[in-house]
Amino acid sequence: MATLAIAAITATLAVPAMQSLVTNGEQSAQDNDLISALHTARNTAITRNIQVTICPSANQENCDGSDWEAGWIFFVDDDRDRQVDQEDEILGSTPGIAGVDMISAEFEDFFAFRSNGQIMVNSIAENSGEFLICDQRGDEYNRSLILHVGGKPQLGTNPGENAYDACQ
Repeated sequence: MATLAIAAITATLAVPAMQSLVTNGEQSAQDNDLISALHTARNTAITRNIQVTICPSANQENCDGSDWEAGWIFFVDDDRDRQVDQEDEILGSTPGIAGVDMISAEFEDFFAFRSNGQIMVNSIAENSGEFLICDQRGDEYNRSLILHVGGKPQLGTNPGENAYDACQ
């Protein structure tokens, strides 16, 4: 009986810690998937001297107007219309991870890497922004992914108070 009681107490203490570990892993996976896609898209744009567009996509086939947490695709955008056409090559796609929210005010619908590796949104003047990556645990677990004009991502923590509310 004593052994069962000790096992029950240990399990009760271990479950919340394990849930936190799983959630941290999911959030890190989302961070790493996005950073990997950004590096691949930027390198492709530079080496092939083309524009590569990244957009949210739940179906992993086209820019479907979904939110970033649903997933994304990146593709060679030959005609620069920010939509996947028959002649456009999809370079990669990533499905979203349940329980991890990802938003961006600057990159709401898309952003593109130009052939020089720099970021562009709607005009050349719009060339930097930030993604907020958060989960249900609150502000202290939020992360930001900053994209500067040069196109290299920078992962940060503590993006600001009330950032969690932005993800809701």
